[in-house]
Amino acid sequence: MQGAVLRISAKRILLLPVMLFLYVFLNAQTAGETEESPYDNLIFKAAVFGPSDEIFIWWGHAALIVEYTGFGYARIFDWGIFYYDGDNFMKEFALNRIRYKCGSSYAQRDIDDYIKEDRDIVIYTLDIDASRKKEILDYAENNILPENCWYIYHEFYDNCSTRIRDLVNMGTGGQLKEYAESSRGRFTYREHMRRFTWYSPFYDWFIGFLMGRNIDRKINIWQEMYLPIELGRTIEDFSYIDDSGNERKLVSSVEIVNRTKNRKEVLDAPRSQLPRCLAAGLAIALLPALILLIRRKYPKAGRILWGTSQTLLGSAFGIAGTILLMSSRIEERDIMRHNVNLLFVNPLLLIAIPLGICAAADKKINLGKFSVSFEKCLWLIWFYVFITALVSGLLGFIPALYQENQSTLLLVFPAIFVFILPGLSGFWRKIRPTCPA
Repeated sequence: MQGAVLRISAKRILLLPVMLFLYVFLNAQTAGETEESPYDNLIFKAAVFGPSDEIFIWWGHAALIVEYTGFGYARIFDWGIFYYDGDNFMKEFALNRIRYKCGSSYAQRDIDDYIKEDRDIVIYTLDIDASRKKEILDYAENNILPENCWYIYHEFYDNCSTRIRDLVNMGTGGQLKEYAESSRGRFTYREHMRRFTWYSPFYDWFIGFLMGRNIDRKINIWQEMYLPIELGRTIEDFSYIDDSGNERKLVSSVEIVNRTKNRKEVLDAPRSQLPRCLAAGLAIALLPALILLIRRKYPKAGRILWGTSQTLLGSAFGIAGTILLMSSRIEERDIMRHNVNLLFVNPLLLIAIPLGICAAADKKINLGKFSVSFEKCLWLIWFYVFITALVSGLLGFIPALYQENQSTLLLVFPAIFVFILPGLSGFWRKIRPTCPA
């Protein structure tokens, strides 16, 4: 949904408003004779760009193009320009150190860059009244001023696509919003998001793991247009009543400038990741299951491997839980809050790292006459994870608490069950003689 880093010089930025003034001024000289608005010769277009390589552009990009027919050139207004000081976008994004702004540059240069990146490019020519064009252009010009250009970016509520959506809505006098807010969308925020991540198993799972239940609610078409591709899909078929009282198609023409040749397709509907996550969960659980078999024949080697495997799993889950907890505390990361995954994947699991090492070394905690093995401490941790994961799954049956986290549960459950199995079997052996025949 983001665009590229700002690439235009200050001189060119200053030159563009001057050219606009001259254009409007010269056209205004003949406006009295022809009763034609100088804005009639401006052509407004919504540009939708497909995904690119970097993860932060997997969901595409949108921008506003304004063509000045008298001068034979076009400007692009872009709300996807961002800056960060480090060399790792994901790290800076997690720490909320990325700043977003609106900027303007020559449209053809940006389009040429996107073609070189092998991205889909579809341009929708907007058929709107001259008075609306002035309103949109004044708004866009005001947004690129140094005192107004910076804004607080939000993945779903305020991004490059929603800004263009709002401008297009302005061109219809609010009719697009009225229609779109009253029309039910096809998918939830999460489901739409996964249409673009399906081909990357890790990120498909991990991004979903970080998102809370707020993105699992039904949304309307207005909200769906947080995605550039949905913006284009909606406005292409939309009609409105113009200033003259006539019904009018919002989009007069659609130009496919470029079609990607090598990128993965964007799905029309999300694919289930449950079979893939279950297979991954069973594969992870296979290692401790094999270690249990080894331990029967080689107790010492099996004990070392058993403790080491718990250290590894604890570090993986603990780090993931720490990232989730820290990210959800950032004010702008509201979509990561109310996340039931924190019940069973959280920083508490980092304690499995030292406990696993001590268990591998067969250490014990001495409490006077009593001693407790580190292995039993680990069992209690995994039993806690098992119970809380089970609870989180049951919470999904309550509509107000539903979160689509089945993929995380299927990834976690198999290995956790193997870790608690020895303790459960030991408990069963103790109570079995007391059970009635």
